[in-house]
Formats: sequence, C-alpha cells, structure tokens
Amino acid sequence: MENNYQYSANKCLIFVCARYFLWNRKMQLKNQREMRKMREHCFVVLIIFFFNCCLNAQLAWCVKGTPGWVVPERLELPIGSDLNISCTIDKAYFEQPEVGETCNAPQLYFKMSTEMGGKESSFKTEPHIWYINDTTILFTATNLTEQDASYVCMCGKNGIDTSRVFVGTKPSRVLDFDCTSYDWDYMFCNFTTPKNSIITKYNVSFETQKNSSYHYPVDCNFDASPIVNCNITSETYKKFSEHYYFRLDISNPLGQETQFIEVNNVERMILARPGQNLEVLNITKDSICLSWEMPRRSNFIGGVLWKVFVTPENFSSITRPMWRNNSSALRDVLCLTKLPFAGYNYLLELRVRNNKNLSRWSPPLNYYFRTASERPDRPPRITNGSFYVYSSHYVHSSEAQLTQLTVYWEQLEKQELNGDNFSYVISEYRVNGTITDSSKIKMDMNSATIENWNPNAQHELLIRSRNNVNTSVEASRLIIPAITSEDTKKRVPTKIRSVYHSSNSSYTLTWLAPVNSTDLINYTVFWCNSKPALQSKCNGSIHFEHVAKDRLQFTTQSAQPISLNMAVSANYGDRNTGMHWMSCSRDVRDDLLKMEPTIEEITNSSLAVKWSTERVCPAILTGYNLTYCHRPAGKPDNCTTKVLDSNAVDYTIHNLEPYTYYSVKMFMYSSSRASKYSDELINRTGEAAPTQPRQLEYSNVSSSSVILTWKPPLKANGVVRAYEGTFYHDNKTEYFKLPASTDELVDNEKLVAYELGNLTAYTHYEITIRARTLYSSEPSNVIRFRTAVGVPSPPVLDVDNTQLSTTLKWTAPQRPAGRVEYYEVLISQRDANNSLVDQQSSYISGQRQNRSCVMQTPVCTPLYRFHYQVRAVNVESLHPRINDDLEFEEGRKLQQCNAQPPLNLNEYNQIQSFGNESLYRLHKSLWVTHEVSCSPDRSSTQLLISSAELIVAAIIIAMACHMAYKKLQKMSDIDLELPPGLKDTLKKPMEIGSLGGLCGAVDAPSGGIVCTRLDPSPQYMPHFMPDNMPHHDFSNSGNESAKLLLANSGSNCCADEDHHHHHLHHHDQTMTTAGTLPVSYMSMSQDLLQHDDEQQVLATEFGNESVAGNRNQNVAGGSGYIKPTQMKQWSANGNANVNANANANPSMAMPLSGYVPVQVLQTRPMPAVPPLAAASPPATTAAPAPLSTLNSSNYVQAADLHKLPAAVAATTTPVAPPPTAMANQFGYTAMEQLMKPSPVLPNYTQPTMTTTPHRLQPNIGGYVTPQDLNAIAHNRHML
Repeated sequence: MENNYQYSANKCLIFVCARYFLWNRKMQLKNQREMRKMREHCFVVLIIFFFNCCLNAQLAWCVKGTPGWVVPERLELPIGSDLNISCTIDKAYFEQPEVGETCNAPQLYFKMSTEMGGKESSFKTEPHIWYINDTTILFTATNLTEQDASYVCMCGKNGIDTSRVFVGTKPSRVLDFDCTSYDWDYMFCNFTTPKNSIITKYNVSFETQKNSSYHYPVDCNFDASPIVNCNITSETYKKFSEHYYFRLDISNPLGQETQFIEVNNVERMILARPGQNLEVLNITKDSICLSWEMPRRSNFIGGVLWKVFVTPENFSSITRPMWRNNSSALRDVLCLTKLPFAGYNYLLELRVRNNKNLSRWSPPLNYYFRTASERPDRPPRITNGSFYVYSSHYVHSSEAQLTQLTVYWEQLEKQELNGDNFSYVISEYRVNGTITDSSKIKMDMNSATIENWNPNAQHELLIRSRNNVNTSVEASRLIIPAITSEDTKKRVPTKIRSVYHSSNSSYTLTWLAPVNSTDLINYTVFWCNSKPALQSKCNGSIHFEHVAKDRLQFTTQSAQPISLNMAVSANYGDRNTGMHWMSCSRDVRDDLLKMEPTIEEITNSSLAVKWSTERVCPAILTGYNLTYCHRPAGKPDNCTTKVLDSNAVDYTIHNLEPYTYYSVKMFMYSSSRASKYSDELINRTGEAAPTQPRQLEYSNVSSSSVILTWKPPLKANGVVRAYEGTFYHDNKTEYFKLPASTDELVDNEKLVAYELGNLTAYTHYEITIRARTLYSSEPSNVIRFRTAVGVPSPPVLDVDNTQLSTTLKWTAPQRPAGRVEYYEVLISQRDANNSLVDQQSSYISGQRQNRSCVMQTPVCTPLYRFHYQVRAVNVESLHPRINDDLEFEEGRKLQQCNAQPPLNLNEYNQIQSFGNESLYRLHKSLWVTHEVSCSPDRSSTQLLISSAELIVAAIIIAMACHMAYKKLQKMSDIDLELPPGLKDTLKKPMEIGSLGGLCGAVDAPSGGIVCTRLDPSPQYMPHFMPDNMPHHDFSNSGNESAKLLLANSGSNCCADEDHHHHHLHHHDQTMTTAGTLPVSYMSMSQDLLQHDDEQQVLATEFGNESVAGNRNQNVAGGSGYIKPTQMKQWSANGNANVNANANANPSMAMPLSGYVPVQVLQTRPMPAVPPLAAASPPATTAAPAPLSTLNSSNYVQAADLHKLPAAVAATTTPVAPPPTAMANQFGYTAMEQLMKPSPVLPNYTQPTMTTTPHRLQPNIGGYVTPQDLNAIAHNRHML
C-alpha cells in the first residue's frame, strides 16, 4: 500500500493548506494585502501537490477513486462530549491492478495524534473499535478532554483518511485589554486570547460616543498569538476624543460573546520626549537655565506635569520641592539654582505627562552639563607630624646629615576641585626663617618630597590648592622642627601593630608610648590605601585623626579596604619626630589571617609551595603547618604533615609519585591561636618514565612475521603514548613503534598484541619492548626465536661443456631462508617449435660443499635446444621427524646429471622422503636457466656453407689490403718542386692571394692536377703550354677539397723533368721516359693583362689522340658531385702535344653523372677575346653541341658537362664581351647557365704532331666547391 501511504501524505498536505486558510480566518486578517499573500502561498503548495501526484503513477490520488473515507472529517465539540467516527474502505479501489494491495475491515484501526506533538495513541479493540460490516468500523470515545487532535483511520501501516477533532469551550472574555496613545498621533492596543482548542474569531472595533451607530474597525495582528496586537493608525485615530469605547465580538462554533471596554485616551497618552530644540540660556558655578520647545501644547487638556531629577556625578539626586520654571505657548524655561559644586558634572533627567491622575510619563530627556569653574575653596588638610623621615638615610651626628623627607596631606575630594588642571603648590618654603626656593621640592598629588632635608634646621611650608582659575585663598601651614638624636630614641612610639577586623572590615592600630613622655600633647593616627610592596607610600589620599595621649590604640571606621597602611606620630609642644608606620598586621578574630599559598614549581616527583607574610606579623608567629595528601581517587588519602619554622616562606615536597594528584593546605599558628586552613590546592605531578612492559611473549612465528604480546606497565606514570620495540638480527639493530590504546590506561592487565612483519626467513631474532610517556621506560624481558623456513633466492648457475661431458656448477642462494636441503636439477629438450621433447630431474644434496653435477653431453639434433635449470629447495617439517625408509623408483631418464660424488643411499632416500606432503612443506626458489642450442656435425652442409663464407671473406679482405697497399705506394712517390720561372713570377703583384707551387702526375684513375701560373704577357707562348707551364699549389687556399685533391694526386709531375719535354714530337718516347701522363689531364693557364682595356683570356685545348691507349683504364664513370681534379681535366688540354688539329671536334664525350653546385659554374668569368699580337694560322670554329643533347631541367648532371658548347677558335676581329651570368640562389647550376657559349682564346700554333689527336676522357668523381672554381676564375681559365 505504498500508494495509499503517499495518498495519505498528499492529503495531509491539502489539509495543512486548508488549515492555513482557516487559521487566517480565525485571526481575522483585515489587511487585504496579507490575505492575498497567504492565498498565494497556499496556491503554490497546491501546485506542488498536484505535480507530485502526476509524476508518480503509483500515487493513490492518481488512481481512480480513494482507498476509503471517514465520517465526519471535522468535528468541533465541547469538553465532556462523546465522539463517534466511522471509517469505510472502498473495495473497488483495492481491486484495481495499479494498487497491488488488499484491505479488510479487521485490518482497520484508528491512531490519534495531538497538534502539539503529544504522544500518539492507537485504538484497535473494544470499547473504542466496533466492526459494522466487512468494510466499515466505528470509533467511539466518551467524556473528551480539551484537545486539538487528528484521528487517522489506518489499514496496517497505511492511512485511509483523517478526521480532525477540536474539543474546547465557548468564547471567553478578554482579561488584559490595554491601549496606549502616543503623543496625539496613534493608538496601540493589545490583549491575550484565552486558551481554547476551538478556533475562535475576534473582531475589534471602537466608537468615540456611546451607543453610536457606527463603529470603526481595528486592524489586529495575530502573528504573535496568543498575544494580539491592534493598531489604530492616524487615519482612524481620533486625537481630540477623550474616551474610546471598544467592542470585541468573539465567536466560535460553540457560541458567541460580545465584550465592551472603555479607554481614556488622555490618561493612556504618552507624550513625546521633551527637549526639542534645547538651548542653554545661562550657566554659572552653581546654576543653569535651559529652554526648549513643547509642540502641540494646545492639545493638552488641563495642562502638563514635569518630573525633574538633577544628579551630581557620584552622588544621589538632589531633592527639591519645586524648581524654578516658566512656560509659554511656544517654549518652556527651566532654571536649576543652588547647585552644590562648581566646575562639576551633573545629569538632568526630565519627563512630562498630562495633568491626569493615571496619565503616563514620557520617555526621559537625559542632558549632561557642567557648572562653571571657580578657584578652590580651601587648601589641603595637614597637621603636626604629617611628615615621614626616611630612617635608612638618616644617621644623626654632630654634623648636619642631609636625608630625605616626605610631607603628606589630605587631598580635596573630586567635587571640591572646582575646575580642571587641579594641583597642589607650596607657595612659601622657609628654612630657619629664611625663604628658600621651593622649586626643588618634588610635588605629588598627595605628598611633597624634600630630597636634601637638613634635620638640624627648622622647616616651614605653606601649601595651597590650585586649578585652571586660580589658587585657593587659604593655605595650610606645616612646621617641621629640628630633630635631635634624643628625639629619635626617646620620643618615638614603639611596637606599632595593626589588627584587622574582618567582621566589619576595620582596623585597630596599637602602639606603646615613647620612653620620654614629657611635654607630650597627643598622638596623630594616619591611614591610607597601601601601595604594593611599599609600606611607607600611599595610594591616594591620606587620612588622619588626633588621639589623646592616654590612649594607645585607634580603630578606623568600617568598610575599609583589605590592605591599609597605618602610622602614628607623637606630638610634643615644640618637638615632633613625624610619622612611624606599623610593622605588621593581624586579624583580631582569627588572630592570624588565613594563608594563601601557591604552587610555584611542579616536577614529576616534587611540588614547590610558596606563601606571603605581607599582612602577618612574623614576630607573633610560632610556625607553619603544611599538610599534603595523595589523591588517587579524587579524595585525600595517605596525608603527611610538615611543621615549618616561622621564618620559612617556601617549602618543597619531595618523593612524590609521578603523574599523581596531590592536595596541599596549610595554616599559621602562634603560641595561643592558629589561623584557618588555607584553601586546598590540588595539583598533579609531572610525567615520568613508566615501569617496564611485562611478560613479553611471541607466537605464530612464520618465515616473515611473528605475533608479540605483552602486558602494559604496572605504573604508567603519565599517559603511555606508544610502545617502542627493538629487535636484533644478523649483527643489525632495527626498531618499530606501536601507538598505545586508551583501553590500556584503564586496564593494565589487558594484553597488547602486535604483529611484527617484514622479517627474514630462518633468522635468529632478539626483541625487547619499552613503554613511553614523555620518557621511555626500561626494556622488558628479552625474547629470542628463529623465523620459519622460507623460499630461498635462486642460485647462480655456470655450465661447462665439452664434447664428452657437461658440468653444471652453481653457488648457494644469497638468501638461503633455511638449510637448503637439496637442489633440483631439471634437464629438458625442446624442438624447433619449442615443444617439450624430453625432461628429466636430478637431485643434489644441499648439505654438500660441492654444488655441481656432471652429465654426458647430449647429441645435438639440428634446431633443437637444451635447457639446464637449477633451483634450491628448503624443507619445513610439519611434524616431528619420522624415519621412513621409502623406496625411490627411478624412471627412465634421457638425461641425468649426477652429483659429484654421487648421492649415497641415505641421501637419496632422505630427498625422496621430502616428497611426503603430509610431513613436509617444500619452499622452492625460482629456476635459474641456462639454454644451449644444438650445433650440426662438421660434415653437414651447413658447416660447408659457413666455411665457404669464411674463405670468401678472407679473399675479399686480402684484395682490399692489396689495393690499399698499391694506393699507398703510389701516393708515397709524390714530389714537389717549383720551376725557376715561377719563383720570379710569384714576386709580381697578383689579383689573388699567394699561390703555392704544386705539380704532380696522377696515376690513379681519378687523379688530376690543377697547374696555374701568373704571366704579364697577354698572349700564350710555347712555354706556357701544359708541358712547360709552371704549376701552382692550391693547398693554402683553405679549401678542404683542394687538400683532398693533393692527397689523391700521383707521384709524378705534369712536367716531371725538363729533358722529358724537349721534344714534343716524340710523344711516345716522352711518355715512356717520364712516365705515363694522366689520361684526364687538363691544364689551366692564366695571364695578367698589360693594359686596363685588355680582357682575360682562357685557352682550352685538348691533347692529341696518342694517349687513347690509356683511355680505357683511366676513364671511370663519375658519380655525385665533380671533383676539382675532374673539372680541370674537362676545362684544360690534357695532352702534351700542343700541335693539335684546329679542326678537331673540341666536345668531350665524358661519362659524367651527378650534379654541379651553382656557385662553382657561376663564378666563371666571360671576358672578351683580345687581339693577338702574332699571326696565327687559320682555325676553324668548332660547332657547339646541340641543345637536344643537354638536360632541360633546372639542374646539370655531371654526366652532361661534356655537352657544353665547344671552344670556338678566335679570330682577329675583337669580340664584345658577353654579359656576365648572374648567380642563382637555389644551390645548383641551371642548364641555361651552362648552355651559354664561352669565349675562348685563339689557338696557339705548334709544330704539327705526327700522332693523331684524340679527346681525353676525364675520370670524374667527388665534387667541386665554390672556393675551387673561384680560384679557377681568378686564374683566367674557362671551363
């Protein structure tokens, strides 16, 4: 019936809203705005209810029908009535499948709960419950008491419906209706509604004339019920009506009541606070006149009355029968005269009310004022002997001895100061009748101190009072006579004692008469509030009285402070030794004051007690009694009393128990009386080290942990915060800490248990425990044990193989964790698919020093592998050792590793017995594995292939070494020599930096020499040809490629010896004698211009074809970039024969590949061809290579360099220089840059060669850097 329960809850929600409406109606909310607000709140509640109903399809409200109903749903009955409520269930509702519950009449009962939250009651049987039929029950109750209750018809735990029952009385009269009017502005009334459970309505109205036909409604607020507040606002308030006639219409369902109440508006009037626009008309030292406005005076019937209180500060109010006042229609005037104190603070409290007997006073006007200042009326009071001579400074002798003297006087009271900036002054100071400067006298408010007082002289002082107006007219005179040594010995009162009377807080001062009483007139007794630790100083004014000479005591008035300094002086006719202070004080009732000891210092075994004797006379004391008691359970126990000397001021109690409460009390005593005990001081001693923990034991020892148990210390001596353990093993000390439990503080017999973990297996341990408060205890008893056997660490395996046998050796585990009873050796064989083929185990005793075994080396099957595995085994005995001779049947083993020496029968049987799981538990380490792959037979094919591979590798290495040797042999023949003509030429100015000389023949296929020289002649001469040309060294150019070039050059020179080139016609002979010229030889020559308009000239000639025989062996396919040596071969004539056919095709069919850097080829100069001085034989122009033979891409490969246009034979006609090609920035030489024709120098005619010229095939490899080609350009050579 969950839906029924929710239905009941939602129905209760509706009921609350309905009740809220009824309650508002009950309170008679006349304010329409508040009523609208209440309706809005209820509307929101209803919306929430319906929304809740629709969200839950299981709610009973959304199911068709209701679970039932009660009759009636609401009852209002008088006290003592009978109650009948019926409850009927709706069977059709419970038959719906959505409900899922059933309910019958026997399940019905009623539950009653009161509105005020009282105890709930259930009614399930007769005489309250009667079954009418199978769907209806009847609830009855008699003689009802006053209540506001809900009766809920229940079916099981779910509610069916609710009936509200109100039991009360008829309307009752209001007893405390009261109204107050506020300054003719509005009226406020309130009353308390009589208690009644039945909702009762109250309608309040009034009229200003009796029996009037119209009543004014009054708006009342019931929020503070049962207090009802009614407000008659200015709209309905009748200010000029003296009487208001109120009518209260009271009704509820049980009856109606009408009540009439008359209110006197004037008597209930509270006027506004007086003092509006207050002004001070006049102020003097004893009077003040004030004026203020009093609005609405015309409304007052019979006038007004004033209440005036004038209160001086710190005094009671001044009582006067009448104060002088004057009132008019506009303002009131009040004059306060004959005020007692000038320049003093007063408070004026003023109230006003209507002149009616029962009228009420207005709120008070509190006005503070101060009378005008006036000069002080009198000087301070002073008398003979009102001075004190400091005896510690004064020693009388024949010579004048200066000391200190203080004069005391009685100060004026605060109301006598008559103004601000009050002080006391010495208007005249005479020493032996002579006026002396008084500025050196130190003034205070109650005394004056003369620092250098001469006791042998007479001093006279006139003391006056002064404020901001003037100095007092009168002056107090004090004469201090000279004081002799006789005066200080015989004219001084002695044994001055003060006794305090605690019954009335008074003091009695007693003294003994002086030794010399001749001419003694009287005594003067002085008293003042004492300053701490200063017996001769006063805190405030001093007071004094004269006492007859036959009296030796004086009692002050009551209500004196608890600490009072008192003194007495003996007054002679012409002598006075001044004031003499009391030496001690005591209580007359107790004789001795109750002591007030304190505990100053506390340790774990002592208490230091101190006390003071400021108000006690030590001379009358006999001693002190100090009692301290042990208080373990809050009550004194085992008390000890110590008797102390009267001179003692402290005492330390020793040998106390730590962290224990002790009480201390003491009293002082004399020969006849004793003081009261002091208040008991209870303190606890400090903490100390506890006693040692008890009965430390161990249990449940495993390989890594142990359970420790012990009992707490017998005496904690504080709060045991932790237990600290220390355990020793393997020459190491370790610690652990356990927080203490609060239970151990209560029960010190409760065992403390702790599991100590992270232990090492099979290790001896030694453990102790300490308890700790703020300090550690002594260690407990020592326990010793060894941890159980554990898993050992793996051994370290080493395998030694021979053709016949295999030996397995291993070291013992680094952490044995036991005795290591034996080692298990596992030998397994796996095929190429890693499948297990065979596996055998062997066992080696762990007690042997020799940890090894030997086996026959197995025959390898190709691609098979052997695993040799070893592990250590610890054996833990589960029961006492049983000697069972168990037979071990060996199975067939393909491999078996035998111990050295072999296991004997006992060892073998022992290892076999460890397999009994009921007797032993085995702890095995991890396997350590060694893997062996099988090698084939020497006669196998794989061995032959491996051997062949080794032979081929040896041959290749031998060939490489041979070639390297040949290369190094060639490089070792390089020789450098500068021709004599070059040395002179180099001394001339040059456009480039210094060039070294180098000339060497290239024997290597990639070899080549760059040979340059400087010459002032603009024409090519025979000796400038390659065979006569001096050669220059580029090794100093800073170019890495040039250095590589030198490293790769041959050992012979371009012109090795002079006799090699005397006869160029004998080319073959020359090549044979001087050595073979490089096939890729290309020479470059440079001439300097003789005039500014002369152009640079480049000549490119190819050698004759006589060296074709060397072409095949010197030509190599170039790759990558072009080396500088190969560029020289491509741009210069490489044949010593200069008589080449002019019509020969100058193009070079070089097998080049790779790329040429941009910066290299763009630095070629393009000078115009200058006219030749000497006639040259006619020459034909070589046809350039067709463009189709060149690449059309943006880059030029090294293999395409030979496709560049051939050098054209120059004519005698000058040719204009072509524009210089601009360098590009993309890193390689563009094709169109290389396609442009380059001017060449005219051919130089040489004797005709007999041999047929041929094109040299340069061997190109490596790369050309921009620095190399810049050097070529500066040397005036063209590619």
